[in-house]
Amino acid sequence: MESMRGFFILGFAICTFLLYQAWQKDYGPQSQQQEVNEQFGQKDAVVDSEIKSSNLIEVVTDVFKVKIDRVGGDVVYAELNDYNRELDSEKEKVVLFDYRDRLYQAKSALLGNGAPDNQLPRATYQVKQNAYQLADGKNELEIPLTWVNEDGVEFTKTFKFKRDDYEIGVEYKVKNQSSNDRTYNFVAELIRDQKPTGLEEKSSFGMSPFIGVAYSPEERKYEKMSVEDLVEEPINVTRQGGWIGYLQHYFISAWIPEQQEQIKVTTTVKSNQDTVIRFIQPTVSVPAQSESVINATLYVGPKILKRLEAAAPGLEKSLDLSWVWWIGLPLYKLMQFFFSFVGNWGLAIILVTLVVKALLYPLSAAQYRSMANMRKLAPKMQQLKERYGEDKQRMQQEMMKMYKDEGANPFGGCLPMILQFPIFIALYYVLFEAVELRHAPFVAWIQDLSVADPYFVLPLLMGGSMWLMQKLQPQSPTMDPMQQKIMSYLPIVFTVFMLFFPAGLVLYWLCNNLISVAQQQYITKKIEKQHAAKSK
Repeated sequence: MESMRGFFILGFAICTFLLYQAWQKDYGPQSQQQEVNEQFGQKDAVVDSEIKSSNLIEVVTDVFKVKIDRVGGDVVYAELNDYNRELDSEKEKVVLFDYRDRLYQAKSALLGNGAPDNQLPRATYQVKQNAYQLADGKNELEIPLTWVNEDGVEFTKTFKFKRDDYEIGVEYKVKNQSSNDRTYNFVAELIRDQKPTGLEEKSSFGMSPFIGVAYSPEERKYEKMSVEDLVEEPINVTRQGGWIGYLQHYFISAWIPEQQEQIKVTTTVKSNQDTVIRFIQPTVSVPAQSESVINATLYVGPKILKRLEAAAPGLEKSLDLSWVWWIGLPLYKLMQFFFSFVGNWGLAIILVTLVVKALLYPLSAAQYRSMANMRKLAPKMQQLKERYGEDKQRMQQEMMKMYKDEGANPFGGCLPMILQFPIFIALYYVLFEAVELRHAPFVAWIQDLSVADPYFVLPLLMGGSMWLMQKLQPQSPTMDPMQQKIMSYLPIVFTVFMLFFPAGLVLYWLCNNLISVAQQQYITKKIEKQHAAKSK
C-alpha cells in the first residue's frame, strides 16, 4: 500500500503538470504595432502583394511541391509529399506555406539603389518555364530567375533543390555591368497569420502545440516566442549566423544565413496579428564591372532530429522537449535505434520500457524487498495497533523502533515512483513532438500512437495492471478505512486519465506495470525462500 501512495504522489504530480500546461495556453493582450520598421537606412519588411496564379512557378521534387511567385521570387506554397493531413487521406497532404485562404510565406529580398525589391511593385523575374520537376536519376534541380534594372545591373535569384532534402538553397548573383559601385542588403523573412492549421486538434489533455516564432540567440541557440510575447517585447538582436523560424506542430520553416555573416533579427506583429520574423545582413558592395554572390538556405519540413542538426547549429532544439530534454532526447534516440531494427514504433516503445526498467531495477528491487519485509511485519503491526491503538504517538514510536530492528523501510516504495515522473513527462513530450510517431501504427485498432486509443483498450488494460499491482502489495494496518478506500479507487482514476493520453504513452505505462508485477513476484518469492531457509 505504500507503493500505491507513491502512485498517488506520481498521479498528483502528473495531473498538476498537465493542468499547468493547459493553463499556459496564452490569451494575452493584443496591440497594434508599426507594420514597417526602418533598419540600416532601408525598409526591412518585404511588402505584401497580391499573388496571381499566372505568376507562379511550380516545382515538384520527391519530398515536396513548391510554388514560387515570380513577383519578388518568394516561396508562397509548400506541400509535403510524405505527410498526409489526416491518417486515412492519401490525397490531401500537409501544407505549410500557403497563399490561398491563409497567409504563410517565406520571403527574401535585395534592398538598395536599383535593387529588385526596392520599388513597388517588386520586380517580376523572368524564368524559362513555369513548371519544373526533379527528374528520375537526378539529385539536383536549379531554377534561375533573372531581372535586369534600367542601369544594366543583372540580378539572378536561383533556387536549388536536392533529392530527399527539405533544404532549399537561395542564391542571389549580382552582375554590376554599370559604371557605378553598388551596395545591397539581403533580407529574409517568414510571415504567417494566426489561423489554426487543423493539425493540432488532436492534442491530449488540453495540451496545445506551440505555434509561433523561434530563433537562435547567440548565448542560448534556441528561444521561442508566442505572438502575445512579441507584442509585448519584439525581438531586436544582433548575432553571427544562427537561424530564424516559425514553429507549428511537428513542422518548422526556417531561414538560415551563411554562418559567418553578422545578422540583425527583428519581428513585427501587424494590426491583424500577422507575424513577421526576419533577418537582415550587412551591406554587400558590388563594384562596377564585377559580380557578387549572396547565399541563404530555407528549411521547410518536418522536425526530424538528424535533418535539423545538419541544417543549422541549434535548429535541433526546435524539437522542443521542454525541461526534460536531458531524458527525452536519449529516449527519443533509443526509440529510433530500436525502430531501425523492429520497424514498429509500438515495439520500439516496449523495448525502451524494458531498458528503463532494467536501469531502475536496483531501486525497484529495494522497493520490492521493502514491501516483502513489510508483509512479513504485518502481524506484528496488527499487534501494535491492538496494543497502542488509542495512543497514536506511542504507536508511531513503537512502529519506528520495529522498522529499525527489522531493517524495513516504509517509504521504500516511493522513490522509484518519483523517479518515474520525469521519465513519464519526457516520453509524453517525445510522443507529442516526434513527427515519426505521427500516424505511426502499432497493432490492429491502433493506427496512430500519437493520439488516444480509439477503443480505450490500452487504458483499460493499464487500469487492470494497476489493480493487480495493488492486490499484490501489503495492506498497512495503520491506514484508516477512508484512506484504504481512496487508494482502492486509484486504478479507476488513472484509467480515466489515460483515456485521453497518447496510445504510445499508455502502452509504455502498461508495459511498465506488467514488468513491475513480474519483478515484484520474482523478488518476493526469492525473499520468501530466504526466510524459509533461515527458519529451518
